[in-house]
Amino acid sequence: MLLRISRFFLFSFVILVFTKNLTAEDIISVNSGGKVIHWTFEKAPNVAHNIIDTDKGTYWSSGKAVFPQVITFSMPGNKRFEGFSVIAKNANDPTTWAKEIRISSADPFPHMGGWVELVEIELPKDGKETIIKIEPTRGRYFRLEIFSTHGSSPTEVSLSSFSVYNKMEKK
Repeated sequence: MLLRISRFFLFSFVILVFTKNLTAEDIISVNSGGKVIHWTFEKAPNVAHNIIDTDKGTYWSSGKAVFPQVITFSMPGNKRFEGFSVIAKNANDPTTWAKEIRISSADPFPHMGGWVELVEIELPKDGKETIIKIEPTRGRYFRLEIFSTHGSSPTEVSLSSFSVYNKMEKK
């Protein structure tokens, strides 16, 4: 699994990848007030909102194999967070599942170039949940960029879920 951190955060972020026994609150889900505020493409009924809707049966698909795909999320306010969860596996063709992604955060003005790259990672081919723990930081907006899929000639891009965790603990 490929994992890269921006040079700026090389010394301030520690990244650990967990795969089981996680206790955490998802602060970007629609249940916590999270919203999808921008996306490159989406194909109904697999809309971008599905990534944070907490329904494990829904997913997002782009409808086009254009890269990068960019999805931007917002929370009601600036919050502390220390990790992420990404699941690529969904009911769509596995060749469309997201592979190389980057997660960035901003507060308060993402439209003014305030993005800080937090992590760049390659998701596993089996599409199972990848959990990334970082040193605690704060933010309100998140940008998820997808640069490739697991297929050599995909017709679109898809992703099941994206979560942001305020506190992460192993059981």
